[in-house]
Amino acid sequence: MPVTESRFDRVPSWAWAAGYLAAYILLDWASYFRPVPGLNITPWNPQQALAIALLIRAPRRAWLVFAGLLAAELVVRGVPSQPLTTLAAATALTFTFAAIAHALRRTLDLAFPLARHGELLWLALVVTAGSLASAVLFVLIHFGNMPAGAFPLEAVIRYWVGDAVAVLVLLPVLLLAMAPARRAGLAAVLRSPAWWAGAALTCAALWIVFGRGEQNYFKFFYLLVPPVVWAAVRFGAQGAVLSSLFTQAGLLAAAQIALRHDLTLFELQALMAATAMTGLLLGVAVDERARAEADLRASLRFSAAGQMAAALAHELSQPLTALSNYADACQLLADDPSALDGARREQLAQVLRKLVAEAHRTGAVTRRLRDFFRSGATSLQPTSIATLARETLAAHQEFAQRLGVQLHCDAASGLPALRVDPIQIAVVLRNLLANAIESAAQAGGGGSVLLRVAGSDGGVQVEVTDSGPGVETQRLRALFDAPASGKEGGLGVGLNICRSIVESHGGKLWAEAGPGGRFCFALPRDDPDPAPAVPAV
Repeated sequence: MPVTESRFDRVPSWAWAAGYLAAYILLDWASYFRPVPGLNITPWNPQQALAIALLIRAPRRAWLVFAGLLAAELVVRGVPSQPLTTLAAATALTFTFAAIAHALRRTLDLAFPLARHGELLWLALVVTAGSLASAVLFVLIHFGNMPAGAFPLEAVIRYWVGDAVAVLVLLPVLLLAMAPARRAGLAAVLRSPAWWAGAALTCAALWIVFGRGEQNYFKFFYLLVPPVVWAAVRFGAQGAVLSSLFTQAGLLAAAQIALRHDLTLFELQALMAATAMTGLLLGVAVDERARAEADLRASLRFSAAGQMAAALAHELSQPLTALSNYADACQLLADDPSALDGARREQLAQVLRKLVAEAHRTGAVTRRLRDFFRSGATSLQPTSIATLARETLAAHQEFAQRLGVQLHCDAASGLPALRVDPIQIAVVLRNLLANAIESAAQAGGGGSVLLRVAGSDGGVQVEVTDSGPGVETQRLRALFDAPASGKEGGLGVGLNICRSIVESHGGKLWAEAGPGGRFCFALPRDDPDPAPAVPAV
């Protein structure tokens, strides 16, 4: 996949070419230890990862990879005794590196690499197969230089393991470093004291593995795995690749000091490859989960914003209608200033007071719903639910009369005042009453709605019943979901918002199936000795 331009592209060609050659030769020199006689095969070849990374980033720079192979051969191993063999080996390796880079470039998202398990598994497959091809070609080209009694298959396996492990450990670091979006994550991990604490544990594990005798190398190798796994869980893919690289470097340093048998080192390298892949798989899984959680949070924020907007539209439609009616009345009264006698001025003042009160109530509803959607906040104060119910019922009288519906209230006396948010509970009552009135109107022939308030287990239970068609049993489960509204032009959020508000007060809202609608909610009494109730809004 294409990559965007970065600071790498703005560096002069001669500068990064010289930097690449210097880095390639340095890595080759640092990793040139315990070579196989005649073939110069070493246990670890990190410079190969650098060459592949260059070809992924700049496919047309194969000539520079070829030059790096020859330069490293001259600087690190001296003038070759068989120049044609060296040229053939460099050419074959350049082609295999280019093939690996091409296969990875076509699949990896270079702007944000190793973000999915599929990319990581493809990387492992391509690197493993490409390293095997390099090993076979290298041994075939140098077959005449093999010492007597040496087995070609053993040489292939050693070259394969040395290349594959080095590339699997170092190439992911280089890929993340080349991507600006991932590079910042690498830097953040390296600045974290927690990661360095894990690195210290790796050093302690290396001392235990290599400080207790050669017979314990494989017995205690598992101690190197937990720091890599911890880094992957804690920091994701960035932590995994850095911890694997640190462990690999420490393993090679300790092996150079303590090991006496080359075969043991190659076996340890195979275990290191398994450890690195385990850490990478776990790190990618952690990153995928983090992205999924971030996507879910973003989706929930959008959902909450949509619900808040719908809820505000749902709750503001009635007060805005009232404001419009009051404004029209004021305009009619003010159209003829000469007729504004004392009675009409008082009437105008009364309408203006209602308009101001309705505007204040509208603002209060907006603020409370906004706070509720942002953080679930409620403004609790001792409130008489019975008084709140009667005032809400009175506010719906005109609406019910227009639809030919009779409203009735049965509010018990002596009920305790509850600490609730009166504005939010009023929102619940208005929604339930409006739905009941519309449902009763559908039945025709003088429908009715009953609002009952009674005591219940130390708290208060409110019931709204109507003479409408009621709720079908199969609709009960989805009735309170946001898109469940069946009303023409309905916003589909009323009952969902009501349930959220009631539950935020520690209560419960439910509906009962059957002929005639019946919606109930119960609110608990938290304060055993509540203060006197204040007038509800």
